[in-house]
Amino acid sequence: MTRHTCDEDAQCMKPTHYEITVRGRVGPSIAEAFEGLSVSVSTTQTLLQGQIPDQAALHGVLDLIESLGLELLDVRRTESNF
Repeated sequence: MTRHTCDEDAQCMKPTHYEITVRGRVGPSIAEAFEGLSVSVSTTQTLLQGQIPDQAALHGVLDLIESLGLELLDVRRTESNF
């Protein structure tokens, strides 16, 4: 079995745009914890979106969501609008 590494794939080096949805309304103080991501709050959920540099940073955001007790609903890799 061959292990894939980012050294073999230049795409891994490029930041990727993500949209991450959590259940509920996130207040301003919690939104500040997601530095570098835009936060859009609707009546039933909150959308975090922005560029995330690599897989480690994505896992960091997901760990932060868990540590804040938020319920993760969706993670999507999208085309950047920036």
